[in-house]
Amino acid sequence: MRRFGYYWKEGFRNIFKHGFMSLAAVLIMIACLILTGTVTLIAYNIDLSITDLQQSNEIVVWIDDSLSTREARALGSQFNRIDNIATIEFVDRDEALEDYRLQLGEDANILDEYDSDNNPLRNSFVFTMKDPAQAEQTIEQIEAVEGTDGVRADEAVISRLIQIQHVFNIVALAMVVGLAVISIFIISNTVKLAMFARREEISIQKIVGATNWFIRWPFVIEGMVLGLLAGGLAFLAEWGLYTELYNIVSGVIPYFQLLPFESVRWLVLGVYCGAGVLFGIGGSVTSIRKFMDV
Repeated sequence: MRRFGYYWKEGFRNIFKHGFMSLAAVLIMIACLILTGTVTLIAYNIDLSITDLQQSNEIVVWIDDSLSTREARALGSQFNRIDNIATIEFVDRDEALEDYRLQLGEDANILDEYDSDNNPLRNSFVFTMKDPAQAEQTIEQIEAVEGTDGVRADEAVISRLIQIQHVFNIVALAMVVGLAVISIFIISNTVKLAMFARREEISIQKIVGATNWFIRWPFVIEGMVLGLLAGGLAFLAEWGLYTELYNIVSGVIPYFQLLPFESVRWLVLGVYCGAGVLFGIGGSVTSIRKFMDV
């Protein structure tokens, strides 16, 4: 137990003893975490927006005129059996005609000759899908239901949105991985500089018979504390940056809405602190290895 107390004591002593290098390591980790985290959050929001656009893309199914409104409405039970249907809404032809009159406003008189007996509109259903990628199969299943007389679906738009989503996911993943690699490289080299400054101290400990892990543990704890501190500070900075971005973007870019930070803050805090600790410990362990041989 006393030994662990020594490790923690030495770890904190190292932080303050080499204050400039500790500060440099924390600042670099903060910058790397904010860069990587911001790109990831924006990519996540864009992915959600594209998914929402895909799911809001509706399929309109016209029902055969030979079926009465009651018979047309009854087809809903068959459409409900299609797995990929998320929502289904029946549009009564008479209600649709009245809605059309309201939309025309002052020009509604052009529909005066139409009523429920000679309504030019047809009963219809409006669908949204769970998985837009299965649009083609879903449309085939809809058309197979007896009584359908036409389907309107923007398959090209759906396909284009899926392609954009795939391309953006690849680009975002490449950026995140690239930034993570750069972050680890910079942090590792920063810690190596700190280790180089302490090489004589490490050599003396080896000469007097200290084991590798006895020497290594204080540096591991130092890296963990610095990483945790960097993660916490990066989280606070990201909170302010993201909130400002949220206020700027909201209502400015059509079809794109950022999630409020409150909905992801605990996830971001956990990831930032976890990544900071991982970077700090990993940088310390890998960097001290070359200095362990006297």
